[in-house]
Amino acid sequence: MTHTVVMHSHRGGTGKSTMLANMALLMAAEGRRVALIDTDIQSPALDVLFRLPHGECSLTDYLMGSCEIEDATHQVSPEGVYLVPARTDASSLGQIMTRGYDVGLLPEAFSRLGDLYDLDVLLVDTHAGLNNETVTSMASADVLATALRVDRVDLAGADEIVPLAWQLACRRALVISMAPEGADAEQARKRAERVYGAPTVGVLPYVAELAALGGNQIFAEAHPGHPLMAEFREIISALV
Repeated sequence: MTHTVVMHSHRGGTGKSTMLANMALLMAAEGRRVALIDTDIQSPALDVLFRLPHGECSLTDYLMGSCEIEDATHQVSPEGVYLVPARTDASSLGQIMTRGYDVGLLPEAFSRLGDLYDLDVLLVDTHAGLNNETVTSMASADVLATALRVDRVDLAGADEIVPLAWQLACRRALVISMAPEGADAEQARKRAERVYGAPTVGVLPYVAELAALGGNQIFAEAHPGHPLMAEFREIISALV
């Protein structure tokens, strides 16, 4: 049975897409069957991180009825990681919004992906904040992971996310990202848990080598022996 982890954030810039990409590669290297689906139609990132060519079928094509979900699924690593990109064609976001798409097809896509590829884990990336795709994805989650930086902006997001999250029949978790050097990790953990009412499963430090990659390579590929990999594995153990 597929375990679905949906990662969300109140705002952009928390690194959730980068986290999911690294987690997928690490899980696949351990023998798990993994797929990623990017539901962030407004500002997709996973197709860029995995260097998927433009013109491939995407989630948007599926939601607009132009293809089946398997046509929009692409193998992106030798270990067998599969990716459904949000969109990869030349269509502008304005054109997509004007034509419209059926968000109600998302749960069917999640279910079919699990069955088609006999998945152990499905990782779902979402748009920052709340929109139809994000809320629909959340409703399908086994685990809802909220990525945040412990500052006033992200903590203020709890007012929007927590009331919705409490209505969902899923486990909730927090992942703190880009903690600055010298920050008190335990204090940050307690502060986030107090505001969001969920356990923190990882505190990821700011890593200069990761920032230096500039999205040109996934960190787990470029620095497989870096101590950050141990942090990612702890998060995986807690979420899956």
